[in-house]
Amino acid sequence: MALLMPLTLMAQPYTGTSGYSISFDPATVRARTDRQLSAVSLSGTTLTLPSPTLMYNYIDSQMFTCRAGDTVWPAFGYTGRWMQGYIYIDLNGNGTFDTATPGAHGSLGAGNELMAFAGMNLEGGAYNSAGEALADLSAVQPPSFTVPDSLAPGLYMMRWKVDWDSCDPAGRADEANSITRNGGAVVDVWLCVTDDDTTHDGYQLVFSDEFDLPDGSQPDPTRWTASQRQGAVWNRWISPSPDVAFTRDGRLVCRAMPNPDTATDDVPMLTGAVETRNKFAFTYGRVEVRLRTNLHTGNFPAAWMMPQPPCAAWPAAGEIDIFECLDSENRTYHTVHSHWTYDLNHKSDPASSFNTPVYVSQWHVYGLEWTPEQLTWSIDGRTVGTYARSASSAVLEQGQWPFDHPFYIILNQSVGNGSWAKEADTAFTYETEFDWVRVYQHTTDGITPAATHETRTAATHDLMGRKVDGSRLRPGIYIHDGRKVLVGRKNNRP
Repeated sequence: MALLMPLTLMAQPYTGTSGYSISFDPATVRARTDRQLSAVSLSGTTLTLPSPTLMYNYIDSQMFTCRAGDTVWPAFGYTGRWMQGYIYIDLNGNGTFDTATPGAHGSLGAGNELMAFAGMNLEGGAYNSAGEALADLSAVQPPSFTVPDSLAPGLYMMRWKVDWDSCDPAGRADEANSITRNGGAVVDVWLCVTDDDTTHDGYQLVFSDEFDLPDGSQPDPTRWTASQRQGAVWNRWISPSPDVAFTRDGRLVCRAMPNPDTATDDVPMLTGAVETRNKFAFTYGRVEVRLRTNLHTGNFPAAWMMPQPPCAAWPAAGEIDIFECLDSENRTYHTVHSHWTYDLNHKSDPASSFNTPVYVSQWHVYGLEWTPEQLTWSIDGRTVGTYARSASSAVLEQGQWPFDHPFYIILNQSVGNGSWAKEADTAFTYETEFDWVRVYQHTTDGITPAATHETRTAATHDLMGRKVDGSRLRPGIYIHDGRKVLVGRKNNRP
């Protein structure tokens, strides 16, 4: 599956903003305390602003999803009155929001990329984009709107603006009523438009990174953090050095390289690894990673998943290896670890590891589909192994299926020590390139996990794996007791 981003957007430099024009410095700190935007919602899915104290936010680690022709309901999580909410979408992908002043009674003509607004003073009085006459302009929440049914599947920049009586997408700039003086805000976020061919068999995209940053950039810190050095084979030489994890040609490069300064850091090599722990974790779905690696003795790269803390100690909480390879082998390995497989040595009951001949120096898409009942590994869409949840309560009591809680993603280039991959060639630079990572979950609430073997209180987590109070949920998507649920607004209206 390919989600098409307008080429003009892909070429824009990464500056911490979307690259779309705004009328003020994006680092401007909010001056008013009585007016603040904290979140934006689309049809019940809520995204929290990463920096609500700033006047501008760019949310590029998450996105909204809809289909062409859908009617959607926007909502602003805004404190304060006497401002209006405005929604824009760059429909033609030209890097700007092509906007015209609404016509009589708030009508929006063809080609206007202003999609909805809560109110403006127009010919004949104050109106919103639904054509409703307003007594004043105190309304922040705009009406619903319909995404054009002719819109091709892909990613489109969507702007959310709180401003006073202005359709300018950059924000009102006149001194008497500027957006900064009035306590407005601007938020840019991607809108993923899908059709039946891009929902991936009933799945929708919930997390992705295409690594489209300038050469030499560090991975997006809203998605990834550097893994920490510890005592396992894969992380014993991990380094925070920018030379071992960086972007190049729109890809993440992870390296294991000779240590240039052993006097400061007494290890023979430095290795790169990044992870989404505490930033993104999920329960059930489909993960796909497009990557390639070099062939050399001691090579030991991986794309894999670990349980989001808090959780039991390894291996009781589980481990899922989407992709591993060794040395100069043109072969990939796909494995799970648990108390059942590792401590009790039930590696073949059922089979918990699979290996497949594949030219690993060429690009391939390595996938994992995770349901409450089974894990399924694939290469370029072809199934290469499955691991099923046992139907035996006695087996489950011994930790055979710990895969019912949020896991996060790790991408790394490590080297062997002779225990599995051979000893590292400490004079060689190993390199694995990750072209993209994508995570999908079902568009419906059709996932129903089987009963677990232990008695526990059902927990609720957000899609980042963070535990939340299930009695006080904002609109959005959550994982409750392993089941994906949608919390909407009453009558589906903001």
